[in-house]
Amino acid sequence: MNTGNSETTQADRSAAGRASRSTVNLDELSRLKQELMQAEVRLAKARATVVSAEIDIKVINTRLREFMK
Repeated sequence: MNTGNSETTQADRSAAGRASRSTVNLDELSRLKQELMQAEVRLAKARATVVSAEIDIKVINTRLREFMK
């Protein structure tokens, strides 16, 4: 009978281990998703900055050409 209890205890431990790993995996997944969203926001801001700088350059070049005429 001890073997049966031992197997049950081992199965219980295994199930508990899987449950805790699942929780850890879900926490890690949530953290990674959050980091990805933050990186996407930083990238969007950087792209907006680049576009803004490109527009500034075009405007200044146009003004410079007009001034040089």
